[in-house]
Amino acid sequence: MLLLREDGFAGSGRTFRRTGEGWVQVVNVQGSRYGGRFAINLAIHPMAIPDLRSNSPDPRKITAELCEFRCRLSETKSDQWWTHEATSESMVSAMAAAAKVYRNVGRPILERVSGPASPLMTVTPTEFRSGAYDFAGFGTTKVRMALALSLLRKAEGRFEESKAFAAYGIENIGSASFLRHELQALAGEQ
Repeated sequence: MLLLREDGFAGSGRTFRRTGEGWVQVVNVQGSRYGGRFAINLAIHPMAIPDLRSNSPDPRKITAELCEFRCRLSETKSDQWWTHEATSESMVSAMAAAAKVYRNVGRPILERVSGPASPLMTVTPTEFRSGAYDFAGFGTTKVRMALALSLLRKAEGRFEESKAFAAYGIENIGSASFLRHELQALAGEQ
């Protein structure tokens, strides 16, 4: 956890947060319910839009589950867990291995996806529709991402892009019909 503190994160227990350039970043250590291993969750959330419970994001309390964009820290792009025995030596060794992956993979990803140059801020509706974007593994469903991108563009005053992202969400609503009302409002259909 010293590495996270050196990077400007604050927190305790298993969740650490930092804010900058309009984003909050969350690093969370998720233990296995069966013990003996853990994973590292990374999450980012733009301060300009509500969290997943429709509240203003609190940068001191937001959890990874409430962030709009999430991914699992991994050096292989698949689900990565670090195993350990019930000894402090084993836990220290597992944490050192996870810290190395954070340094080499997590830190650069967090830098890339947060701030004004974030691909989340620069992707166009056309690129999003065609899948021609790279959010470095961060995301959720395409409809939920369309809603978040629409909200982000609206907060920036980029209204035509906001409407286009919302329109994509409506066209692909599928089982996410609970988002229809909000998407329609953003698309100007109400």
